[in-house]
Amino acid sequence: MRCDNRVLAALGIVLAFAVATCGNDGRATLGGSLTKNQGEPNTNNSGDMTGNPNLDQRQINYGEALRTASLKLVGALPSLDDIKGLEAAANQKTYYEQKIDALLADPRFTSKQIQWWHDTLKTGGPALGMKPSFDTAATFAAMVVVQDRPYTDLFTAFTGTCPRYENDQFHDASCTNNAPTAGILTDPGLMAQYAGNMAFRRVRFIQETFACSKFPTEFSQNPQQMGLGTYTSSWPFTSITGGAQARIDFQDTRAVVCANCHMTLNHIAPLFAYFNDNGMYTVGQIQVKTPSQGNPTSQLADWLPQGQQNLAWRYNAPVTNIPSLGQAIAKDQAVAQCAVNRIWNWVFSCGDIVNDLATVPSLVTDPIVQDFTQNGYKLKRVIRNVFTTDDFVKF
Repeated sequence: MRCDNRVLAALGIVLAFAVATCGNDGRATLGGSLTKNQGEPNTNNSGDMTGNPNLDQRQINYGEALRTASLKLVGALPSLDDIKGLEAAANQKTYYEQKIDALLADPRFTSKQIQWWHDTLKTGGPALGMKPSFDTAATFAAMVVVQDRPYTDLFTAFTGTCPRYENDQFHDASCTNNAPTAGILTDPGLMAQYAGNMAFRRVRFIQETFACSKFPTEFSQNPQQMGLGTYTSSWPFTSITGGAQARIDFQDTRAVVCANCHMTLNHIAPLFAYFNDNGMYTVGQIQVKTPSQGNPTSQLADWLPQGQQNLAWRYNAPVTNIPSLGQAIAKDQAVAQCAVNRIWNWVFSCGDIVNDLATVPSLVTDPIVQDFTQNGYKLKRVIRNVFTTDDFVKF
């Protein structure tokens, strides 16, 4: 399991000035690069004998790769028969890839996926009292992966999004919190887990988990000096609530420019304001509070000014409700990149992209992202591709 700075060397960046970055050599080539035994000269998929020096100085070791992959995918070492079979194989690359396919079909992979999604979504636990199940979102996400459904179903599925996993089987079920269903975006456990004033925690969770970046997320090519800071968003400055009469002045520039983050936040958060602290949805009745005098129930005017109360995922991606938000998220290239990068970091045992700043330069995963978006957004395919890259099988 390797998580190091080699990718920065591949990019030609002096390591003395580098931050810790996940990845290896700066190149992800799908399906490995060799059909020869360990110890022969290293070539990349294009046949380039020079290639990348950081990768070319390493040697393929399918035995080590299989042991690492097996522990990651099913939580156990390969059997002795598998190890001996690999050693005796005329084509170790083919044998290794067949074993990766077998691991992905193993019921233990499903359990590991549910565990990984619990960690990724930072939630889990059974229903308790008025609180909903905190397991259904991770179970649904794992079901999407295991059943080879499009990853975009996480944001667009309109039924069966609150399943159970028992006796090595998924049991389909829809959520019962009265929300207009949009994948895990309307999961009652997630809405309860990330409850908070003005629904900002819910939006931050979606942004950081599925777009792999913190707010602010949108940047103008022509930033403007305002007050003691610089306004950098693409939106017109008056697109969010502000001024002396506002319960919260999001246009304040006396210290920091709050609008840089809140331009995007305020155009999404009202969609999630109708969920209460237990994840139940009430049509037409806002459930969250505004942190001002008296802690009043929020009003739409607390986020957006009268006459400009349009909702959007991004400045150029307007939405009208949570299902249309899910469609906009599903189309966002940054979301596809984030999904692949999270898988990359999981495979290589790196930290979290957002919390640990374990970022992955696009050069590393761009080929896998392209394959992901051109072949039905299948995350299981991404997992297979990462486990069979040169980066993973060379040591």
